[in-house]
Amino acid sequence: MAATRPQRAKRNPKHNAIYYCSLGEDKEGFDIKYINSFKGRGVFSCRRFQKGDFLIEYRGEVISRKEQENRLKVYHDALKVFMFDFRFNGQQLCVDAAREDGSLGRLVNDDAVNPNSKMKVTGVDGRPHLCLFALKDIGPGEEITYNYGDSDRPWRSKVFIFSSIENVRNCHKL
Repeated sequence: MAATRPQRAKRNPKHNAIYYCSLGEDKEGFDIKYINSFKGRGVFSCRRFQKGDFLIEYRGEVISRKEQENRLKVYHDALKVFMFDFRFNGQQLCVDAAREDGSLGRLVNDDAVNPNSKMKVTGVDGRPHLCLFALKDIGPGEEITYNYGDSDRPWRSKVFIFSSIENVRNCHKL
């Protein structure tokens, strides 16, 4: 009879999130890939994740609602999508992830219909952190997505979708 190695206990997803948030680093198991000129880059899984697992932190500068309003006045439209509003300890705050800092969370794309992760506010040493947790099992090669929550995003417009489909058809005719 062969000796079996005891299985290592799986770390609690919330503790896993706290660990990586306190390090200020992304965990391994993800890759950045270019998708297309409209969507840009996205984050893809390189391994399996189970439903409930901590995936990635959405890092950036935590700012007040007033500071967010000031920045929205000067930011180009392409940078405004990196603002994430949330409530923490009764305050309305925002994470501004507009600055390219090498972190993965800012590159996770929107999926309003079938997201595979969900953003949750997690407190670490009294400070808020935005953490993505798997809504379902995720396999290697799958893009990590979450529902941004805003219904007025331009890429969700039916006019845009039909226009994009027509552009694709026209490209194939060339």
